[in-house]
Amino acid sequence: MRDFVSGKLVSGGGICEGCGKRMQGGEKVFALALEVQDIKKCLYCQGCRPGDGEMPQGVMSLEPAQVVDELGLDERRMGFEVPAGSLCTRCGHYFETDEWLFIGVVEGLSSGIVYCGDCYESENEREE
Repeated sequence: MRDFVSGKLVSGGGICEGCGKRMQGGEKVFALALEVQDIKKCLYCQGCRPGDGEMPQGVMSLEPAQVVDELGLDERRMGFEVPAGSLCTRCGHYFETDEWLFIGVVEGLSSGIVYCGDCYESENEREE
């Protein structure tokens, strides 16, 4: 059985890989993952951002992210969102709404391919 991780679309939405339905920002989606157990949060405040040679195992790159009260609420927002109350991986800094940080893009997600809830359920039924 293939593993999936769930999340919400941000910005302009996306297209379901299964049925081709256009999905809107904020909608719950499922992305195919290679190994779910390897996916972990790597969040860094400005002072704790690791250098190129200091990336934790599995982190491919660092990308800017913004702290929000609710993920996917603002469809015009582009990029990564992190929920308020998240903590810096290194120093434990508490991230507050509208604060900028860096998020580690980790190995495990196979691509930007997403499935809507209905296609996710039918994909799981086929594999059982």
